[in-house]
Amino acid sequence: MRHIDRSAWTQADQLDLSPGSLRTMARALVRDAIDNHRDDPQLLRIMIEEASFSQELLDTIDRHGKQRVSQVRDLLARHPDVRVRDLDTAAELILFTVEMNTHKHMADPRSIPEEALENELTDLVTRYLGGDR
Repeated sequence: MRHIDRSAWTQADQLDLSPGSLRTMARALVRDAIDNHRDDPQLLRIMIEEASFSQELLDTIDRHGKQRVSQVRDLLARHPDVRVRDLDTAAELILFTVEMNTHKHMADPRSIPEEALENELTDLVTRYLGGDR
């Protein structure tokens, strides 16, 4: 399960965090989630339906999730276009939203074309982070 073993967003350090690049950052986050969950659609379907895990696996998922939230929170804090009240909550909400939608899509890719999923999640994250403009 490559996506559990990989806690860090490997290209995050290479992102442009200049004004006006929020949509590009959001798309990179969404694309990373999609790419990270492409490895085994059948496994994702089983995980969603069965959801019975060992404590060790649950601890690993929790630890890696916290690392990823921290990494995204750091990016949000450094990006000048981010306009949310609570960076900690925003990082968790974004990751949960992107991850759950990506899991669902990869488990049943017939539901929404991948390009549409990427575009709509990117719009959702960008508009949320950018606030009222």
